[in-house]
Amino acid sequence: MPRGGRRRHSLPGIAAILLAILLASMTMAAAACGPASGTPSPYQTEVPIGPTPWPSGTVGQYGLRIDPSLLARLPETVDAYPLLEDALTEGTDMQDPDLPKTFDRFAAAAIGDPTQDNWLNVAIGHLNPDAQGADVYQAWVAQYATGACSQANGVSATSQSTINDWFVDVASCGGGPVVYTLRLSDGVILSMFGMGSRDLGRNLIEAIYQ
Repeated sequence: MPRGGRRRHSLPGIAAILLAILLASMTMAAAACGPASGTPSPYQTEVPIGPTPWPSGTVGQYGLRIDPSLLARLPETVDAYPLLEDALTEGTDMQDPDLPKTFDRFAAAAIGDPTQDNWLNVAIGHLNPDAQGADVYQAWVAQYATGACSQANGVSATSQSTINDWFVDVASCGGGPVVYTLRLSDGVILSMFGMGSRDLGRNLIEAIYQ
């Protein structure tokens, strides 16, 4: 299902921010040049994510495949807010040498940004065939929460909750954002973090059916 792209999630850090700025500049340059008239872009995917600055298309140098079709498992809107693919974050994720150790396919999406009253960053990935165990899942839960809260005073509390019949791992950042991670079917893990009175992360989970 096609979705628009914009930047909102990756494991936060100065290096990721600098890389995001570089990728944004490269993306604008690629869009300005564009393919020759009548010639299809060699980087288009079945679900277009816009111009990509990566020579290998949607597969990163470490083997992670960006697969926007994973987003079809999620609602198009959450509490009337559009959930849009985040191609800039996906570009950053492709350069992460550790993500392919856990996932073979990955996608990112976002609602708004941290300058707004309600915002949400979403990551969804399909586990590698050899990374299906409970220990892998728990390691990802901790890793994602730590990264999500790294610029929000760290993880202040963790808990587990049942939301819409889904078993969900929840973490609270000291600075306010709330982190959710859960297993979907077929080896897919959904993680997200956000902030705001509407609690868009919880509402997104409420909109996903077994």
